[in-house]
Amino acid sequence: DGVELYTADGSDYQLITQSPISAGQTALYVPSDIVLNSVLIQQELGSGLQQAEEVLCQIESTAQRLPLFRLMAKVLVEYEKGQDSMFYPWLNSLPRQFYNGVAMTGEYSESILQ
Repeated sequence: DGVELYTADGSDYQLITQSPISAGQTALYVPSDIVLNSVLIQQELGSGLQQAEEVLCQIESTAQRLPLFRLMAKVLVEYEKGQDSMFYPWLNSLPRQFYNGVAMTGEYSESILQ
């Protein structure tokens, strides 16, 4: 109660309060068991993740990026579970199309290559 999803243009969304709140007042609570944490992901995915990390570090010096790699691996694992994932509502809400060079959808990358 007191928080709503708002959009001005139908494509960019944000949370806004329905009434003024004081500094330090909780507007949204996220239970700690659904917060993605690279240390917990490392423990959860275990040796399979460790093997991938070792190969990744052999390719280039990426030890400082391993926490991001773990988060990416977790998102892929949860995405593969589909509706069986407790993260499904969040994953299903993410955009399906991107307009940048890092994550290009097929349609966008094809138009660039032409």
